[in-house]
Amino acid sequence: MKIKQLLLSLLTLSVFLVSCSKENILGSEITPINNMEHATMSTSSIGGEQTSLKAYIFVEPVSKHVMIKNHLKPLPFTGRLPFVGFHGVGLGENLKSNFPNFPNYINMPHWIDGRLPQIMQVDIPQTSGGIDTFGNSVEAFNFKTVKITKNTVNDRFSWIIVLVPINAMNNDTKRQRKIHIVEKSGNITKSSRVYTTDNVLSGAVINYNGNRIPAGQYRIYSTTDRGMVLNLNSTNDVYIRGFSNQ
Repeated sequence: MKIKQLLLSLLTLSVFLVSCSKENILGSEITPINNMEHATMSTSSIGGEQTSLKAYIFVEPVSKHVMIKNHLKPLPFTGRLPFVGFHGVGLGENLKSNFPNFPNYINMPHWIDGRLPQIMQVDIPQTSGGIDTFGNSVEAFNFKTVKITKNTVNDRFSWIIVLVPINAMNNDTKRQRKIHIVEKSGNITKSSRVYTTDNVLSGAVINYNGNRIPAGQYRIYSTTDRGMVLNLNSTNDVYIRGFSNQ
């Protein structure tokens, strides 16, 4: 009888320990995952995974800055300050010290829920030759022309950000040094400007493991001096293309 009671006690203890162990394991898995954005965000190396040969264009209207800041600020981050968008104060130094946090920006649900302009994508040719859809010459490692049609984004100050996978730039031996932006009203050219991209932004590799754009390694091409901040309105169509690389 005593032996039977002893065996029963040992069995009860074993079930208790297994139960505690499961609770601890589940707790450690659930704690860091607050929503799908956190679950799909990763800043670790992806081991050279190849991405599609496309550039991804993000448009950040200044009128959405508070919404973006409110979303990004509470998320986990490394460094001294969180990155809260391109319209934040001290962009260059802020982003330079917070490159590992940039996947939070890409992963924002607002890119797909209609509160921010939809992410655009365009091919990056690997050889030169021919004319693209908008009449511009096709040059190797310069992304083709993408059009922002009038009335799609009505905001006086919209920052243009271009992400390019490193494997699309001759195995990372080239950089998109210049970007050409033309504004037209019908067939009349209202503005034609060539912007030099910032070396600080393109100097770091962004490891992205989420699902807003294909997982891979990217460089950021834009400006930090409000150069690529456009007046997207109801009057002009805007055309953006890669212009020079080296």
